[in-house]
Amino acid sequence: MIKIKGLINKYRVSIRFRVMLICIGIMSVLMLVNVYNYVNINEMIENINLVYVNNFRLNELKEELLSVQSCMTEYLENKNTDSMENYYRHVQIYREMMSELNRDVIDGQFYIMEKNIFNISEAYIECTDRAIEYKRGRNAPKYRMEYLQSDKMKRYLTSYIDSLNNSRFKANSDNHKIMIDVLEYTQKISIITLLIVIGSTLILIYAATTRIMFPLRRLAATAEIVAGGKLDVEPVEITTNDEIGVVTKAFNKMLFSIRAYIDKITENMERERILQEKELLMNTHLKEAQLNYLQSQINPHFLFNTLNAGAQLAMMEDAGKTYEYIQNVAEFYRYNINNNKIVSLSDELEIVDNYMYIINVRYSGDLSYSKDIYEDVTSVLVPSMILQPIVENSVRYSVGVVGRKAHISISITREDDYICIRVSDNGKGMTEDTINEVLNEDRSELNDYKHDIQNKHGSNGVGLKNVIARLRLYFEADNVMEIYSEGSGKGTQITVLIPYIDC
Repeated sequence: MIKIKGLINKYRVSIRFRVMLICIGIMSVLMLVNVYNYVNINEMIENINLVYVNNFRLNELKEELLSVQSCMTEYLENKNTDSMENYYRHVQIYREMMSELNRDVIDGQFYIMEKNIFNISEAYIECTDRAIEYKRGRNAPKYRMEYLQSDKMKRYLTSYIDSLNNSRFKANSDNHKIMIDVLEYTQKISIITLLIVIGSTLILIYAATTRIMFPLRRLAATAEIVAGGKLDVEPVEITTNDEIGVVTKAFNKMLFSIRAYIDKITENMERERILQEKELLMNTHLKEAQLNYLQSQINPHFLFNTLNAGAQLAMMEDAGKTYEYIQNVAEFYRYNINNNKIVSLSDELEIVDNYMYIINVRYSGDLSYSKDIYEDVTSVLVPSMILQPIVENSVRYSVGVVGRKAHISISITREDDYICIRVSDNGKGMTEDTINEVLNEDRSELNDYKHDIQNKHGSNGVGLKNVIARLRLYFEADNVMEIYSEGSGKGTQITVLIPYIDC
């Protein structure tokens, strides 16, 4: 069975591959036709442009001959250095243009005339050079004679060049007309060829898309019937082995599955409704029990001990200190009673200050307290009563350790994408098992607490597990607290990780 599937997959031609193959074939044919037409037409245009090159060259040769004669005449009349330099410069140009003329013995009227022009031009330049030299040597009779001879040769050369130019122009005109006719014919053939290719391409595209779209239309029609609620339709026939065939097979399978599923739902609907009602009732009782468990963690002894310490302080000291103490106690419990709200981190720090003042009175100043706060993050919002339970836990395990005074420190820093709140003490520390027990609270159970913790009043969430539960629910993250202790008697550091959102 596996081998058969492998062979099917091996010879399956996907729609994308077929479309790409058609597109590549069409583009290749069009490109070849266009390249062929482009090369032929460019070649014809180049040949047409070359028809009158000889005429242009003869005209330039004639113009340069007149420039040589003019510069020589100017020098003979004025004898200045500029005229002589211009003469030699034009002679050099004229010689370069002469080098393009035919100098070999070749049959043909045009080639013989070019050879004669070349020979006469050589004699002409020798004559003008002699005239320049006689002028420089102040030999007036000879340079006049050479001047007259050069002028005669110049007239003969210009007449000869014009004659050759006219003859070539007449012959080139006939060639030009022939080439233009050939170019027009080539253009017509190119257009006809391109139209044939385009027509063939459209036919090919129509045939290919029809073959691809026919099974898809059939599948779409059946799917529309099923969408209307009629499930007793015949399965769609599979005629291709491409993606549409795969989708059709999956659709047929889905149709059978839907029928079986609807039958099963019809049979079990009543039983499912009864089970859901029972489950809902059980979940309601479970949530109430879990909420009651969280609320029951309030330590009632702390309230009585605090009030007793206040009474003792009232008897021992003036009313001012008693007033300050009672004010701190009132602020603490006022904040504690409504602990389900969202507060700023600065509010949490303020209630910790109140708590530390109260607890120091209780322990007669046997507890020191310090803070290192990064003020830029104190406005961030957090669930209420997340710091005080941590500090209370540190106090509980620090006060009474023999040999040293208890010390609690709080630091708040910004580290990458987190605000790190570290509460450190020098108490008896925590074992690895205790740390794991506190941190590895079941996440699924915490999700069940979410509604009750956010909406019930009267629970202050005392205890590390309670703090972890509320932090995880509020920030929707698991990594909200880290606990580190080096061992027995070496203190504990609890770090709260709050995701930082830059406003």
